[in-house]
Amino acid sequence: MWFYSDEVNILNVEELEQKLRCYASRAYHANAQRWVLTVARNYFLNKLSEKDVGINFRQVTDRPTKDPAFHCVPSSKLPDWALKALDNVDPPLYWFDPTQVQRREIWNVLEIIVIWFNNWKADDTRLKRLDRIAFHVATNAAILWYKDVKENIWHYISDKPSVIKTYEHGYQWVKLISAIQFEREGKLMNHCIGTGGYYARWQSNGSAEYYSLRDRHNNPHVTLEISFNGGHRFRKGTLTQCKGNRNSKPDKTYQPYIRQFITDMQWTIVSDASHID
Repeated sequence: MWFYSDEVNILNVEELEQKLRCYASRAYHANAQRWVLTVARNYFLNKLSEKDVGINFRQVTDRPTKDPAFHCVPSSKLPDWALKALDNVDPPLYWFDPTQVQRREIWNVLEIIVIWFNNWKADDTRLKRLDRIAFHVATNAAILWYKDVKENIWHYISDKPSVIKTYEHGYQWVKLISAIQFEREGKLMNHCIGTGGYYARWQSNGSAEYYSLRDRHNNPHVTLEISFNGGHRFRKGTLTQCKGNRNSKPDKTYQPYIRQFITDMQWTIVSDASHID
């Protein structure tokens, strides 16, 4: 059965809409699903570039042809409206090629847009106005976001560490206990805590513990190493490392939190005293 689109002459527009429904089903938010089925649909049927039209559609002819740009359908199988479209030539009669759309650039762009939408919080006010975001606007924003994710992946990975102390302005001390927490800390702080040795030391005998000062966005700013000379049993900790980014002295903004935390935990400073005000 052939289907007709009011926007352009497409024989099998239902197959295009079926592909769009597949992408919409991957969207977490109802408004994002609706955007794919309305805004994206309108773009695919009306505003595709000549290049994307050529990749996704075949012009229909009722005469045999070896030209891959054309799709031959016998006249006896065409409905009346399609025969009239063939006679008029302008606009052309098209057939949407539903095979392997995932290999085509425009569909990859749609996939990135959906992933971008999925990273919005449920209470994001933009969701209520999603129908106002044009396809090209969403494309530019989603691609920039995706590029930033690839270049700064550790900013987008949440390591979900255990919170030990919280302070005003969203600052908090967390304890590093898993491999991904150590690796993320090392990547974002540009020091060697994530190389494996520190995690192994923590995991093997508990002779050291590691803490990170995080802001409200879970970004680290200070890393502490606390050693326990008597083992885990006696819990008399000594601070052996206090590092800011690239092993530097932590910024003065974070110094009050460092000093307060050391005092609250009753630790003794034996190394990196010059890094603590």
